[in-house]
Amino acid sequence: MLTPPWLLLLPLLSALVAAAIDAPKTCSPKQFACRDQITCISKGWRCDGERDCPDGSDEAPEICPQSKAQRCQPNEHNCLGTEVCVPMSRLCNGVQDCVDGSDEGPHCRELRGNCSRLGCQHHCVPTLDGPTCYCNSSFQLQADGKTCKDFDECSVYGTCSQLCTNTDGSFTCGCVEGYLLQPDNRSCKAKNEPVDRPPVLLIANSQNILATYLSGAQVSTITPTSTRQTTAMDFNYVNETVCWVHVGDSAAQTQLKCARMPGLKGFVDEHTINISLSLHRRSGKGAQGKEVTQHG
Repeated sequence: MLTPPWLLLLPLLSALVAAAIDAPKTCSPKQFACRDQITCISKGWRCDGERDCPDGSDEAPEICPQSKAQRCQPNEHNCLGTEVCVPMSRLCNGVQDCVDGSDEGPHCRELRGNCSRLGCQHHCVPTLDGPTCYCNSSFQLQADGKTCKDFDECSVYGTCSQLCTNTDGSFTCGCVEGYLLQPDNRSCKAKNEPVDRPPVLLIANSQNILATYLSGAQVSTITPTSTRQTTAMDFNYVNETVCWVHVGDSAAQTQLKCARMPGLKGFVDEHTINISLSLHRRSGKGAQGKEVTQHG
């Protein structure tokens, strides 16, 4: 007896339904769901070295591919055969940090006496390669392997999200006008004024006009306004009005449309403004043969 084809699809359909139940209802297939199950960000922001989710889950080790190259910062030890970086100050402290145990072992006891003869400016620690000098935080070991010099953290991409000022033994992050420094003292966030109205981005394409939050999540209370082809769009903040050019099959069918968006609760009072043919631009050659665009 042959099995009906639709029965073969039941396991796949069950898996899809289960996945749909588990997935956050607010995220689209092109978005990444943060661990808080509330915030949605663009999938392109995942594993880009910047924390976009409030909980930082878009940069979590279990999310980001381990094949991405990672370079240890000054005063850090690279565990053998891995991309794990451990502060030099945690070597030979009796606690194994590297999976292979290369940060601990008999060499910690056997080579510790050699550190006193190395002449390090700041600190010395035994390693599998012998005693090694390292520096205080924000300082970098020089070519002689002994002396330390201030390390310019601002030269490392991602130290600060906007402005970075290097100081002796430290650094300070700042933000440009219109942004506020966050509690991590590194990242910046745009001021939300008024505070009860989060910033919204209007996006026009060939099919519709969408309103989305800066995180990429669509504003659920706004119904997209259908358009045939939008070539231009503008928003009047004072009047809460959006206008766009609705392109038809001919110049005579091209219209200027406007709609109000009170409180971002939807498009209302949509109306059409007639455009005379004289408003459509005409291109031609000028007196000197140069391309000229005219507006009526």
